[in-house]
Amino acid sequence: SGKAPVKQDSSVLPQTAQGRFFKNLKTAVPLLGWAPKYQSSMLRGDLVGGVTLGLVLVNQSFAHASLCRAPLIHGPYSCLLPPVVYCFLGSCMHASVGTGALVALLTGEAVANIEGIKERGEACALLSVMVGLILFVMGVCRLSFLVRFFSRVALSGFITGSGVLICFAQLKDLTGGSVPTLRDFLTFDYGGLGTPARLMTTFTSVFMLCLLVFLKRAKKSPTAHPFLKGIAQLKELIVAVYGVVLTASVPVEYRPPHVGECPSGLPHFSAPAGLLDQARWTALLPSAVTIAACVFISSFAGAKKFAMKAGYTLSATNEFVAMGLANVAGGFTGAVPTQIGLSRTAISYEAGTHSPFGANIMPALFIGVVVAFFTSAFFYVPRCALASIIVVAATSLCDWEMLGMLYQWHLKAWSARRALPIWSIAFAGTLILGVFSGLLWATALSLILILKDSVLPHVYELAKLPKDCAVNPYEADQWVPVASYEKAQLDSEVVVIRVEGELNFANSERFTETVELKATQREAIRGVVFDASSCPSMDMTALLTLKDLMVALRSQNVAFVFANVLEGKRLRVAGVLGGLQTEDLPQHSLAFSIDQAVTFVKERKDPAAQNKLKRVKSALGMARTKGMRAVESMPFLASMAPNPSSNSLADSYFVQSQGSLADMEGGRSRGSSFDCS
Repeated sequence: SGKAPVKQDSSVLPQTAQGRFFKNLKTAVPLLGWAPKYQSSMLRGDLVGGVTLGLVLVNQSFAHASLCRAPLIHGPYSCLLPPVVYCFLGSCMHASVGTGALVALLTGEAVANIEGIKERGEACALLSVMVGLILFVMGVCRLSFLVRFFSRVALSGFITGSGVLICFAQLKDLTGGSVPTLRDFLTFDYGGLGTPARLMTTFTSVFMLCLLVFLKRAKKSPTAHPFLKGIAQLKELIVAVYGVVLTASVPVEYRPPHVGECPSGLPHFSAPAGLLDQARWTALLPSAVTIAACVFISSFAGAKKFAMKAGYTLSATNEFVAMGLANVAGGFTGAVPTQIGLSRTAISYEAGTHSPFGANIMPALFIGVVVAFFTSAFFYVPRCALASIIVVAATSLCDWEMLGMLYQWHLKAWSARRALPIWSIAFAGTLILGVFSGLLWATALSLILILKDSVLPHVYELAKLPKDCAVNPYEADQWVPVASYEKAQLDSEVVVIRVEGELNFANSERFTETVELKATQREAIRGVVFDASSCPSMDMTALLTLKDLMVALRSQNVAFVFANVLEGKRLRVAGVLGGLQTEDLPQHSLAFSIDQAVTFVKERKDPAAQNKLKRVKSALGMARTKGMRAVESMPFLASMAPNPSSNSLADSYFVQSQGSLADMEGGRSRGSSFDCS
């Protein structure tokens, strides 16, 4: 219309598409986001933190490899390639990837029936590949919500039981030999417990445990000297060095069992044995699924904790993909399944690392140098030192604080007390039936709780709390749950119900049963008010069930009125339920407050009496019409009819009748009957 068309720059579309591509690429590969922002001032903190993590991780990895029942060198192998892969794809800046006690315990249980330590090492590598593939598929398909089915209470019981099992599993290394069990308690050879090597091992283990516990507490103490806190960061290294000096200096007959020869050199990149063996995959797949779940739960929880401290967010999808590909790559270098270590991530954060370069690349380089040139230094590391490191780490897994908190709960409602039995069942199941059975019990309990909560809605009867009974002034004259406020006064004519949570096909029937039960307990009930302020959604089955409830209550002259319906749900509720009867569900009642709904119910007139009055009015109107037609049809009567300003016979009759109707409506009817035939 006179204006020249605007020419679109052809370079805009390619730049927009290119920008979108790089944005998605940075999301998929977080390295592209933080690497360009890396500054030289960050290098010192990353170097110090990386070397510290390397010293800690090299000792922990040997200990965790022992827990996996694999050759000890497979522990350091697990800390070479997986941290590098995570550095490219992971979204946590402080996460330290490597071996972990809980995952090592699960791995050891999975390969326990395989004979030969070399074969168990190969099975651990294959298990690492399987775990990585499962995590990668879950990340690509965005299935992170599946791990949320683990109840925190049940998971706490399982992890605590696993920590106790880890401690018991180290008794052999802590004492230098086999220990009596319940099966061979009477037949065990107790004479072997008094040998010089076993006595030396036992006393050394006790000293190392005390030293580790002291340094662990000093690290957390706010009054400890900074130098002591710095030493406490390297407590695993201190114990290992002490063990090497002790083992190398004592006579052979007093020497505790030690690591011995370790192969030197970096591992070869090759496919693990049995990668294409269907039978091996079938045997290890259930364990791989369980380990994958534990890897993500333990890794994401620790990474998220420190990400919140540092002020950045994590992507669950990135964590799934990063840990998945890290485990796959590690399996091709002989690694056992790896995870993000919570204690190491805390060291990384406190040591001042600024990026995954310091948290993962530097420790991997340090361990690579150790594996390539200095494995002989670990020849005299006593196994009791590795066992002591594992035991102290396992005690951190035990969540006794949760047990104490659950024990102190003395609430009346069973829904609040059920947490302690759930924790106890998960804990006992792990100790008695084993790690995998314990995790299955914890998972089953979590799913049962979800199903129970979905079928049994949280329904509360509300009552008005008088001003003189309210402890908090904000609670005065408010509608509160009767179960929580004994002094709240119930309304004798109206039942007020609130449901917390959504109404769906699984719990709507239970809700209607509760409403019907409350309604039958009132003798002079006039209506039911449903406070929907805490009900975020109602599916079609729930709405149809409510419709049936309204019809049933209406047949008993009981109104059912909504209150506080969420604004986004009013149109749907009105569409399904609005066609019943305008007196029971007027359109504007969906926005009622509870007080307005109660007032509406009490001022609402009896539908049966209203229908009777309507029929009488209709009959009287017909009688009046017939009388007027009869007068108009007879000229003789028409001439005698008074002028329009005066009342005719039919008019006077109708006025008298209307007066009687008014008396009936006001409740003052004198029993007059009207014959309209």
